[in-house]
Amino acid sequence: MLLFFTWWYNEELKNVLKYFETFFEYLFDLFSVRICFSTLFAVWRRDKVNYKGLPIKDIFQAWTMNMASRLVGAVVKIFTIFAYLLVAISCLVFVIVFLLAWLMFPLVILALIYLGIKNILGL
Repeated sequence: MLLFFTWWYNEELKNVLKYFETFFEYLFDLFSVRICFSTLFAVWRRDKVNYKGLPIKDIFQAWTMNMASRLVGAVVKIFTIFAYLLVAISCLVFVIVFLLAWLMFPLVILALIYLGIKNILGL
């Protein structure tokens, strides 16, 4: 019985925590958070208008299009980061509940066995 508790609370708990760590790394990579932060104000989808050799009116129009593209890129990336935060917080709540259940499970089983034996014996 002591071997089970050593395995459950030591070895397997480390494996479960490693699994959740890997899962959160996967989420971070799935939402490309690092890329979103590093290219927050970059143009959206490389949609950039070149204005070399254009008249002044067209240069202003190209500059406006480039700024609009940067704004669209920033908005999309901010929403992506926000979505990542919502998913990560939801998963963190699940992980906390799961870990509490994981820690309590063997003790609940022992308590149920004790209560079952107590009821059978009529104590």
